[in-house]
Amino acid sequence: MNTKQVECKALNWHFSVHPAYLIFVCSAVIVCLFLAHWQWQRAQTAQQRYAFFLKQSSLPPAQLSPQLTEFQAVRLSGDLKRLFFLDNQIHHGIVGWQVIAQINTHNYPVLVNLGWQSKQDKPITLVELPDVLAVSGLTKKPEPGFMLAKAKADPEWPYIMQQIQLPLLNAHFQYQLFPYVVYANDAIANLTPAPVQIENKFAMHLGYAIQWCLIAIVCIVGFIVFSRRTTPYE
Repeated sequence: MNTKQVECKALNWHFSVHPAYLIFVCSAVIVCLFLAHWQWQRAQTAQQRYAFFLKQSSLPPAQLSPQLTEFQAVRLSGDLKRLFFLDNQIHHGIVGWQVIAQINTHNYPVLVNLGWQSKQDKPITLVELPDVLAVSGLTKKPEPGFMLAKAKADPEWPYIMQQIQLPLLNAHFQYQLFPYVVYANDAIANLTPAPVQIENKFAMHLGYAIQWCLIAIVCIVGFIVFSRRTTPYE
């Protein structure tokens, strides 16, 4: 393998640089710095999202309107239309589901997260709930994730869901649901409240960014140590 000799007499160092190693290290450092920058951007986004959550959730409760934003405190009341079950929800290590109610208000049909229920219990029914529900809580936009199979492929959909997909529900029922899900603050029936909780992940992403920077530094130092040879002055 071809090498290039580089002398640094001030430090009495002599380098044998292998081009292939140099290309590999430079590529690794570039990738590490790119990932560090990406994690730093995610840290800033997480910090901004958490600050927005604190600001919005501290505002006085508002009535439903198109001008509402995410994490806005709201109060609503309306007729209980139907129930859905958001499956595979863990609470204190116990498998259950979150009960999602469609409440028809004067202006919008709204999905409201009434709380969590263990699968060991008999599923709650409309009969156990009042015909008219008054709820206060926070708005949150559903964030559908990756699914191996389409939701409609499940014969129990939409009444048992793996995730809330408002566009699919709108198309299925042929009307427009309110664009946010309202998470009730207070216990309803025997359900366990599942209020909106946002974790500030700034520190976690910052830690990842620092780790990638350290890996880049280790790559550079390792390359220098690997290539350096000490020789006496002539």
